[in-house]
Amino acid sequence: MKMCFAKFWATLVVCSSLILSQNVGSVKQPPKCPCADESLCQAPIGPDPNRKEVFIFALSSHNWKLYDWSKITTVVMVGFYDAQLMCHAHKNNARAVKISNFPLQNLTEEHDISKWVSQEWEYVHDHFLDGINIDFEDPIPKDNTTVRFGLRIVVGLSYVLFKEANSSYQVTFDIAWSPDCIDGRCYDTVPMANLTDFLFVMAYDEQSQIFGPDCVAGPNSGLQKTSSGLKRFLDLGIDPSKLVLGVPWYGYKYPCVKRSQKSNRTTCYIKHVPFRGVNCSDAAGSQINYKEIIENYLPASKSGRQWDDIAKSPFFDYQDPATKKWSQFWYDDPESLTYKYKYAQSLGLRGVGMWNADTLDYSDTAEGKKQRDQMWGALPSYKKLNEKKKTLIH
Repeated sequence: MKMCFAKFWATLVVCSSLILSQNVGSVKQPPKCPCADESLCQAPIGPDPNRKEVFIFALSSHNWKLYDWSKITTVVMVGFYDAQLMCHAHKNNARAVKISNFPLQNLTEEHDISKWVSQEWEYVHDHFLDGINIDFEDPIPKDNTTVRFGLRIVVGLSYVLFKEANSSYQVTFDIAWSPDCIDGRCYDTVPMANLTDFLFVMAYDEQSQIFGPDCVAGPNSGLQKTSSGLKRFLDLGIDPSKLVLGVPWYGYKYPCVKRSQKSNRTTCYIKHVPFRGVNCSDAAGSQINYKEIIENYLPASKSGRQWDDIAKSPFFDYQDPATKKWSQFWYDDPESLTYKYKYAQSLGLRGVGMWNADTLDYSDTAEGKKQRDQMWGALPSYKKLNEKKKTLIH
């Protein structure tokens, strides 16, 4: 096995060197640095496997000035590129990276893989970015070793090429909350950890496949599922420094088709909506941003905020004033998130992060400021610790 992996690694190195040598001559000179201070177009962070992370996803180009940059170590731009966000991240000793995905149907095509990796590197190089976050979430059957190996090639070739071009580049991969084929995603988890800087563990949408016995609303990111998933990664021998715990800054609204009351708590039975072979899922509900939950729904709730002590998650019941129909909301707030942040720290993980930073109220109001202070404030602070270790690239 070690010999096979050595050959696999050697092949990646040869391929990446070939791609890089072909591109160096063909890639046009990068455009003029868009930052007022041109030194900010240089990568602010040197290679450091011990650097702790607060890894965030940004879906909007409008709110980033109000993020808490005293906490952020990496920002992933999703669906947009903002040069000034890149400059601002670098000014605050944070990486700015792009989100990427590779088509499932092309995982057996060597030419498509090398072309994609080359294009990703060119984009990062030309836009003064610091790497890529690979967000591949398609199902791969456990017995489809060819496609699974193709995904390893995509990730591994990206990692080797980027690191050969600049050792400060960051390559990460988004993984389900457990390595046990969640939603049919049977990936080679250990090689993925070895072929990236770290895995971003998506500890949310944990009700994507509900196995029963009843089809009921439940926590989006319950501590018991999150902790069991993290333990499974560690059981595989993955080093804690290769894992970043991702948490949700959003929740779910579940319309109830039936309700039952027991011990002052309501069970919300939901419609059977299949997802990837399981006939009950969170697809029966809809994702709701934290801002909407806190400002629009919770104040009008009949039950008020309730607490599931096993999942360490808040929830509440809501009756639509017009239709009189009932829904149940499950979400995360500073209290529930703090449990997960502390658990990640207790395991010695690389850090934490969230999907996504733009679910909060960024208005110039007292309510918006309070909401931002509470949610950003719950995140751990790693920057001072990192500053003692980091190597600046001049």
